[in-house]
Amino acid sequence: MKYLIYLFIFTSILFPSDLIKWISNREELINKNSYKLEFEYLINKKKDSFDKNILRESEFLSINKDSSIIKFENRAILCFNDRWETIDLQSKQKIIESNDVEFDDLKIKLRSIFTDKNFKIIKVSKSKYLLSLNDYYINMNIIYNEDSNYISEIYFHQAPYWIYIKNLTITSIDTAPYNYYKQSDSYEVFDFR
Repeated sequence: MKYLIYLFIFTSILFPSDLIKWISNREELINKNSYKLEFEYLINKKKDSFDKNILRESEFLSINKDSSIIKFENRAILCFNDRWETIDLQSKQKIIESNDVEFDDLKIKLRSIFTDKNFKIIKVSKSKYLLSLNDYYINMNIIYNEDSNYISEIYFHQAPYWIYIKNLTITSIDTAPYNYYKQSDSYEVFDFR
C-alpha cells in the first residue's frame, strides 16, 4: 500500500492533453527540484465504493535534487539521499530507514516526463487518456479545465486498487518547512538502517 501511495503521488504530477501543454507549463518548476504537489485522494479496491466525503489530504514537497518531504495526515516522511525519516506527530516517534530504492527509481522515471519528455499521452475520449512511459502504461480518466491551474479529478487503476485524486496542483515553494525536523528532536527514535 505504501508504494501505491507513492506511485499515486508521482503519477498525479502528470496528466491531461492539452495535458502536454499543462506538463510544459510546469516543466520549469519540476526541473528546479523546488515545487509543491498538493491533492486530496482516496484509494479503494472497488471503484464504485468511493466516498468522496472522506478525502484525505497529502503534499509532496521537492526541496532539492536529493531531498523531499511527503506529508500524509499526521505523518511526515523526510526523504534524504541516504535515508528516510518518518515522523509520526501523533505517537511522537521518528523511524529512520534506508532510502526506498524502488520509490527513487519510480520518481526518476516519472520526473523524466518533465525533464526528458520521455512519454506519450494518447487521448482516447473526452476525459480518458493512456499514458505510456516506454514499458509502463496507465489508463486514466482526467477532468481538466485548460484555463485552470489544477486538475480537478483523476481516476486510475493500479492493481488491485482504484485511485481517485481531486484538486491536484503543482506550485513553487518559497522555503522548505523544516519545522518537522526540529519538532522531532525530542521524539523516540527507531533506527532500522
